[in-house]
Amino acid sequence: MTAVVAGFVLVLSLFLPWYSLGSGPDIARGQEPAAWACGIGDNSCTAFETFQTLRWFWIVVGLAPLVLTFLAVRGLETSWPRGELTAIIGLIAFVLIFFNGLIDRPSGRDIQIGLTWGYFIALLSSFTVFAAGAWGSLDHGGGAPRRPPGSFG
Repeated sequence: MTAVVAGFVLVLSLFLPWYSLGSGPDIARGQEPAAWACGIGDNSCTAFETFQTLRWFWIVVGLAPLVLTFLAVRGLETSWPRGELTAIIGLIAFVLIFFNGLIDRPSGRDIQIGLTWGYFIALLSSFTVFAAGAWGSLDHGGGAPRRPPGSFG
């Protein structure tokens, strides 16, 4: 249930401000529109506005724990042990959010772009999806059963 709540928080955080523009002299003078990274007159950007492709992946990550919980409640078997897929997609989302916030931040010409509170909520919620999935996989045997070497089936 923790992963489901964290997934919904992740989806909602996509619509919160992730990036803020610095208040340099270029912005104060009304620099040309190409210099505005978030849009003309807008001093903050959401992840949904900024990332054209990744936003759809993060929405899938946010909804995946709900789908996987539904499968578990219905008693349907999957080829993955319970919790492992949730942990993997949560970890991938965490790494992508971390990378896009601290390593490869969107940039505009001569503009300082900083992180705002929506980014940190997304980072925390993606880590929570990972941790809840990893914890859930431990509750269900910790992974696939081991077989002797050379055996198939």
